[in-house]
Amino acid sequence: MEGKDSGRGRAARIAVFTKPLDNWTSGSGHHLDEIMKAVLDLNEGRFDFTFVHYKPSQNPIYKRVRELVVPRSPLRSAAVLRREKFDLVHYSPLTIYAPIWGVPGKKLATIHGAEQLLVPQFYGKVELAHEYLVVPPYARRMDAIVTVSNASADFFVRRYRVAPERITVCYNGLGPAYRVLPDAEITAPERYGVRRPFVLHISRLSERKNPWKLLEAYARLVQEHDSPCSLVCAGGGWNGEEVLERARSLGIAELLCTPGFITERDAVELMNAARAFVFPSLAEGFGMPNVEAMACGCPVVTTPAFAVREIVGDAALVVEDPSDPVALAEALHRATTDEALRARLRERGFARLPLFSWEDSARKLIGVYERLTRA
Repeated sequence: MEGKDSGRGRAARIAVFTKPLDNWTSGSGHHLDEIMKAVLDLNEGRFDFTFVHYKPSQNPIYKRVRELVVPRSPLRSAAVLRREKFDLVHYSPLTIYAPIWGVPGKKLATIHGAEQLLVPQFYGKVELAHEYLVVPPYARRMDAIVTVSNASADFFVRRYRVAPERITVCYNGLGPAYRVLPDAEITAPERYGVRRPFVLHISRLSERKNPWKLLEAYARLVQEHDSPCSLVCAGGGWNGEEVLERARSLGIAELLCTPGFITERDAVELMNAARAFVFPSLAEGFGMPNVEAMACGCPVVTTPAFAVREIVGDAALVVEDPSDPVALAEALHRATTDEALRARLRERGFARLPLFSWEDSARKLIGVYERLTRA
């Protein structure tokens, strides 16, 4: 159990709402899983952690801390928190279910981004109402907020009216699996029947990922630039009929490979083997696939969607207008054919990787914990 008395007095008692840890392969779940594992590794008895969620989970991280299962009702779970008398409650995420009312002690929230407010046309009325009416006033009640990019921090200051000194940016970290592999270890393209050379995209299919402009841009790459590259779109939803029908209408169905959900290892192998990684999203709080591709030595073509330009810096080809398939096709042509450019992008990508450290972000989060529990 983490967080025993360190000899400097009682260890501060911190409750962390950890529902995302129950599906720790998702974006927010993976972030919370990695940063909290790093926090626990660095804790050294300073804090007594309790991880709070709504039902038991198989995530092994719960074996390292005290686990508390609370009712889903925020009123009933708030009553539990009042009895526990935690020094600090860390809400991750911050939702209408977060029991913030009548709970003593300091309060901290992790808020990743604001995609619903950036591209509201892709979200339903209930979700939009939550983001417009619930999250901003809840955020203003927090003693501190942690987010994953300066773009998000600036947005929360402008739109949520959160004081800037209350916000701390903790970048996502890069796992050790994402690295350059020897050619002999790269077997995924052959196992999936991918025709080399190829351009790669990985995401769960959604309108926010700009799938139709991606397919149109690839069709232009083949038809106007005579590219020999096939296209691999991996992730849930890409192998559905709507995508295949659009590919047929663009004349690229025979060149498109849609393997569906793939493992992390297969993603690493495909990123190593691809001529370019393309990620033309319309809104991203971080855009981690761009960083993962850079770590694998794969040139990246992306867009300046919210936080992406901050994250990729000068290590990617950034297409200014995500709705322009001509510009996107031109960037893909350059990224797959210009060897000098490809070499520059690879070296710049490797140079940015030290920015993305779970340990560094965990130390910053611990700093927030220390500041709040000392106050």
